[in-house]
Amino acid sequence: MSQFFFLNDEIVPADKATIGITDISILRGFAIFDFFRTVKFKPLLMDGYLQRFINSAKMMELPLNYHQKDLENIIHQLIEKNEMAEAGVRLVLTGGYSENAFLPSDPNFMILIEPVKLPPREWFENGIKLLTHHYQREWSQIKTTNYLTSVKLAPLCRQKKAVDVLYHYQGQLREVSRSNVFLIKNGVIATPAEGVLLGITRAKVIQLAKQHYKVEERAISMEEVFEADEVFMTGTTKKVLPVVQLDEKIIANGKPGVISNHLVSLFNEFEQQYIANIG
Repeated sequence: MSQFFFLNDEIVPADKATIGITDISILRGFAIFDFFRTVKFKPLLMDGYLQRFINSAKMMELPLNYHQKDLENIIHQLIEKNEMAEAGVRLVLTGGYSENAFLPSDPNFMILIEPVKLPPREWFENGIKLLTHHYQREWSQIKTTNYLTSVKLAPLCRQKKAVDVLYHYQGQLREVSRSNVFLIKNGVIATPAEGVLLGITRAKVIQLAKQHYKVEERAISMEEVFEADEVFMTGTTKKVLPVVQLDEKIIANGKPGVISNHLVSLFNEFEQQYIANIG
C-alpha cells in the first residue's frame, strides 16, 4: 500500500494527506486530475500525461505553481519512497476553499501513488462487452473528476456482465467512460476526433498503427460501430483491449480480430522497449 503522498508543497505520510471539507472539489465537484502508471518503477509516457494535466489546469483557470520538471522530480521521489514497482500516479488539482461555496480559490494540489490493477489476461484473449449510453461529457477535452454518469451506471454494467460504458451522442460515437475507442472496417482503423478526451495511450496507438495501417480520425456514426469488423479500446490500464460485444450485439464473429491482436502486441512491445530505454 502507499506510504507517502504529495500535498501542497511537501511529501507527507499517506494517512496525514487530508484536505478540508469546504474545498469545492467536495462541495461542487470542481477539480481536475490525471493518471498514469509505472512499470518496474519507471513512469510510462509521463511527459504526455503531465502536459495534458497542465493544459487542463489552464483551461479550467486553476493556478498550478509547478513547472513540468518540478512535477517530474516530485513523482520520481514518490515512486522511490513508496517502493511500489507497478503503481498508478494520480495528480489532482482542486478548486480550493471557497468563501461562498461556489467560486474557486487557491487550489489544493496532490499527487497520490496507488496500487494499479491491470485487466485479466482473458479480457485480451476473449474480448469484452460494453454497454452503450447516450451521453456527452461536459468539457470533454479536460480530464475533470466528474465521473457521475459512469459511476451511476457501474451496477448496471455488473448486472449485464459488461466492463464499462460506451458513450454516443446524437448518433455519433464518443468514448468509453475512461478510455478511447476505435473501430476497424475493411482494414481501415477509425476513431472519433471531437467530443472526446484525447488519450495519451490513444495517441501512441495511432502512431504505432500508422506504421502498418490506414488510420482515420473523424466523425463516426453508431451504425458504423455496430457493423464494424473489429472494435477495441485504449487506455492507461486497458492498453489495447478488444471489444467483441455492444449491448446484445455481437461484433463480427464475437472474437478479437487479427488487427486488434496485432495492435495489442505492438503496444506491449513498445512498452517493453520504452521502459528499457528510460535512464
